[in-house]
Amino acid sequence: MQVRFWGVRGSCPAPVASEDIQARLIEALLFYGRSRPQLDLTDRAAIAGWVHALPESLSGLVGSNTPCVEMRTREGDLFVIDLGSGARGLGNQLMQQEFGRGAGRAHVFLSHFHWDHIQGWPFFKPAYVPGNDIDIYTRHRHLEARLKRQQNAPFFPPASWDCMRANIAYHELDDAPQVLCDGRVRVSSLELDHPSRSYAYRFEADGRVFVYASDATYRQLDEVSLRPFVEFFAGADLLIFDAQFSLIQSFERPTWGHSSGVVGVELAYQAGVKQMALFHHDPDADDAWLAHLLQTAQDYAATVPLVQRCTANQVKLTIAREGKTIAL
Repeated sequence: MQVRFWGVRGSCPAPVASEDIQARLIEALLFYGRSRPQLDLTDRAAIAGWVHALPESLSGLVGSNTPCVEMRTREGDLFVIDLGSGARGLGNQLMQQEFGRGAGRAHVFLSHFHWDHIQGWPFFKPAYVPGNDIDIYTRHRHLEARLKRQQNAPFFPPASWDCMRANIAYHELDDAPQVLCDGRVRVSSLELDHPSRSYAYRFEADGRVFVYASDATYRQLDEVSLRPFVEFFAGADLLIFDAQFSLIQSFERPTWGHSSGVVGVELAYQAGVKQMALFHHDPDADDAWLAHLLQTAQDYAATVPLVQRCTANQVKLTIAREGKTIAL
């Protein structure tokens, strides 16, 4: 199983500003000054090699698109979780493969209908190619009508919906697990605390477990209240977790439907999660603030009693970044 991030922001896209690029250039040059590599600054290939070898925090920005995550199984089965603005980039890449020939198949799972999670759908080019098969799943009702609504005039060119010529099937789910791809993939869902309801998804394939749990708050942190989430996250090889807020912000904004990395660490350790990616970044959060949130979560993880850390196999923490791929 392989997971790739195409959009990691929450609420709305956060385009990169000139100041962001300038700040990154300054940090890269400071890193160069400290490391003093043997580098010919007139050699493009040598410079490119040095840039590619930079730490992840210097070689690129976290990203500006809203949620979209790709999951591939060993057999090549394609799953897409949420259709935020990151879906446009994913769709463009898929068009270079079988989807450009009208021979692609994708399973799309929507956590909910807030605009940051569906706004990339009208720009998902595979949906316009006859012959492609796209199955869209959600726990919400009126799936087709709600997707269509954002493409109605005057918000979008009125013919855009009718131009979607792929074979698109809409599946409104209940709480029963789905077994897909000839039994290779099992998908379960769990309701989360979020305005208008959001759902987490648990994907089991190739002997691995991947959980997507974006757009959720955890107002009660006692054992009984957290138990359903601990059980749903149990043994996950990767947990994508909504960490839009700092811990203090999550207490100050309990009805906004988002959480923090510290709460995620607590849940991850109790559930025996192996790796957790902080996700759904605030559109106002720059990379320095996101690094601070990651460090705070790591500091909290270090306070977990040693016996519990050993039992939970030490959760690896990371920041979700556009373009980042995690092999499980």
